[in-house]
Amino acid sequence: MSGPRLYTEEEATHQAYDIFLELAPNNLSDKDVEDFNKYREDLGFIEEGEPDEQWQDFVALEIEPEHFIQVLVGLEFENEDVLFAKVLISRDKDAPFCHILWKETE
Repeated sequence: MSGPRLYTEEEATHQAYDIFLELAPNNLSDKDVEDFNKYREDLGFIEEGEPDEQWQDFVALEIEPEHFIQVLVGLEFENEDVLFAKVLISRDKDAPFCHILWKETE
């Protein structure tokens, strides 16, 4: 029996970013959306990596690092980074899952 069919990290990262773009207007302030759209070409960042321990406080499933990645979406300004979303997304093609922790609105 073979293991799960997994998206590559790059494919899962693209999916997470597409989901972020679709849901951002409903989950971020108008100013945050405006700032992101204005500066994303020059200052935007998308970082993927292994899910951190914080996710266990928000999701009721076992997070196997080889089946999930964490994607951070934000802007990198000279004096501070602004993190708009922290995304947990499944790489398993047969078990889609995504959860987003959004930037607190001000």
